[in-house]
Amino acid sequence: MFNSRKFAIACLTLLLLVLAACGGGNKKEPGSNLSSNNSGSSGNGASSDGDTASGSSEEKEITITYWVDPRFQFVKGLEDQTKDFGDWEKLQAEEFMKLHPNVKIEVQALTWDDLGKKVPASIAAGTQPDILRDYLGRTAMYAQQGVLENLEELVPKEELDDYIPGYLEQYTINGHLHALPSYAWAAGLVVNKQLWKEVGQEHLLPTPDDPYWTIEEFEQALNAIKQGDNVPFVINVATSQGDTALLSLFFSFGAQFFKDGDYSKTALNSPEAAQALEFLAKLNDAKMLQPGAVSMQPGDIDNLFFTGKVGAYGNTLGLFSLVENAKKDGKTNAEFDLMLVHMPSANGVEQGVIVGPTGLAIFKQKDEYKRKMVAEFAMFLNNTEYQKQYAINAGQFPVKKSAGVPLEDDPNYKTLQKIINERGVEDMGLTHPKFAEFRPLLQPEVQAVLLKSKTPEAALKSYEEAVNKILTAN
Repeated sequence: MFNSRKFAIACLTLLLLVLAACGGGNKKEPGSNLSSNNSGSSGNGASSDGDTASGSSEEKEITITYWVDPRFQFVKGLEDQTKDFGDWEKLQAEEFMKLHPNVKIEVQALTWDDLGKKVPASIAAGTQPDILRDYLGRTAMYAQQGVLENLEELVPKEELDDYIPGYLEQYTINGHLHALPSYAWAAGLVVNKQLWKEVGQEHLLPTPDDPYWTIEEFEQALNAIKQGDNVPFVINVATSQGDTALLSLFFSFGAQFFKDGDYSKTALNSPEAAQALEFLAKLNDAKMLQPGAVSMQPGDIDNLFFTGKVGAYGNTLGLFSLVENAKKDGKTNAEFDLMLVHMPSANGVEQGVIVGPTGLAIFKQKDEYKRKMVAEFAMFLNNTEYQKQYAINAGQFPVKKSAGVPLEDDPNYKTLQKIINERGVEDMGLTHPKFAEFRPLLQPEVQAVLLKSKTPEAALKSYEEAVNKILTAN
């Protein structure tokens, strides 16, 4: 069962990454930094010299399968070798195989859709990968299913000590560590200032020094660029991949997902959430959202953004890398002047930021030697240098102390740091072991509101009933 006290402790330590503290539940305590100082172990794994994690002389031919999220493309300094998702991970695998010639590693980059469908199907069929890189919510579900290794048995203490404690805490489920955090992300709102420059209305936007705005100011800014084929605002309402932006909008009206540390039921069915849905429906009716918003898939939204005709997009710092990759891939020659700001606030609400990690989960192994080598490979993938590369190439944050602050000179990183320092973080239920089960339930209700088949109140009531049924099930 989910331990709310453990979650509160995890939240408090999570922002050691940011040197910002988060209170349990929905209490937000501002902190001071987005990353801890460069300290701790080398982060190169227990046996970066090429010995096995066990120290055993036994070596036999093994194959390790490694499935990854589609995150890294056109890695800096390796652009010619990393044209497709999975290419960089294959280079990493080649380096590991040089150290361990008896090991063959097969890398497969999955689509976001496949991560939600192929992995569960492979578990049911007994054909799951050896290592999976995916977000916390799904990993927590797999841990609950009992198919993941207990990593405290495989990863040396000195290696674990290099991780920022909050992230290890988040991946500790039912008393055991089931994944090594790889990188972390934080939700925000990416604005293409270029569109406002073209109409002489740049003054309507927030600034890096003051990244906050009200709902009224946001709506005024969107109206200023509503012309031609411009799309003022895009937000994913078709799939669960859009829940961070949607919930950020809900939180901006004062809604909460869980209340006062009570993780037995959701608190999202509220007047504040209804106001958020009414506002979203208003934008859709006014043609402020992307055409066909109820059905447009995430990849299509990205492609729409690459046209340079989108004003604002609920996303993360990772979007900056996606735009750069699109330029290198010849997908766009549009003009961009991107800036990260906070989601607008209603009714004087000072909402925080949604923060979460992605990690390397190891599925249970029957062979002891392979078990140790899979763990060795996972540690290798998270060595300090790769941690820095994760941050630089995907606009994400390291989860190891030894990686330091690779993005410290990035102005948008500094803006995000400022927001978290001043506003703290929000709890969207990401660490709940059943998160992956209730995650897909929000979008259909939002779609129903936009299609006018349900009122916001009716949609939220249906959502509440469905989520609480999952939360209370044994």
